[in-house]
Amino acid sequence: CSSDLWTFTKPARPTRHRVLVVGVSVAIRMTSGWYRAEAARRQLEHSRTQAELQNLKSQLNPHFLFNSLNILDCLVCEQRTEQASAYIHKLAGIYRYMLQNEEETLVRLREEMAFVGMYVDLLQVRFPEGFRVETDIPDEAMNRHVLPCSVQLLIENAIKHNSVGADRPLVIRIVAGAGAVTVSNNLQLKVSGTTSTRVGLNYIRQQYLDLSGIPIGIRRTDTEYCVTLPLL
Repeated sequence: CSSDLWTFTKPARPTRHRVLVVGVSVAIRMTSGWYRAEAARRQLEHSRTQAELQNLKSQLNPHFLFNSLNILDCLVCEQRTEQASAYIHKLAGIYRYMLQNEEETLVRLREEMAFVGMYVDLLQVRFPEGFRVETDIPDEAMNRHVLPCSVQLLIENAIKHNSVGADRPLVIRIVAGAGAVTVSNNLQLKVSGTTSTRVGLNYIRQQYLDLSGIPIGIRRTDTEYCVTLPLL
């Protein structure tokens, strides 16, 4: 028979280095899991805001087009052919801008304001009295960026919720400076009290947070409503 002896050794205690490595590994896995969950949450939020934007477009575009065609019909019936022709070209320019920038994340403020100019011209045909837009934008601000249609949307909201008339003019001011552009209007809410869904503002707010982490500013007093958009 063999007389070999079997020796049993006590397992070595984990060294301080090994404990540190294991701890770091667990922390990395936990952190990675948090980042994955956060990325999934942000993607879900982004998808939701995109869906809200599509819903917003489906509401605004037919409404705006309906009003525009009614105005165009009036111009044609009154044989104001030059105005009708100019109106058609501006209406086409508005939809061209929207189609060209449908997939764009940002546009230069200069491009957005050219679009806003055409939009305001059409509104002034619809509201020949009691509607005015004033701008004060330095040239350097024109080369900064905003969300496509964001300034236009704020003007649309002002028209939607406030009365417009010769006796109670609606004045919208667009002012840029200190890294932001501000759109404000005097408050004269419609008696009908159209309920705001805030879909447009929520979309703008979330897009700015996703792109830059910078929130938009919203301020309302008894006499004024004001929204400030960061210039990126």
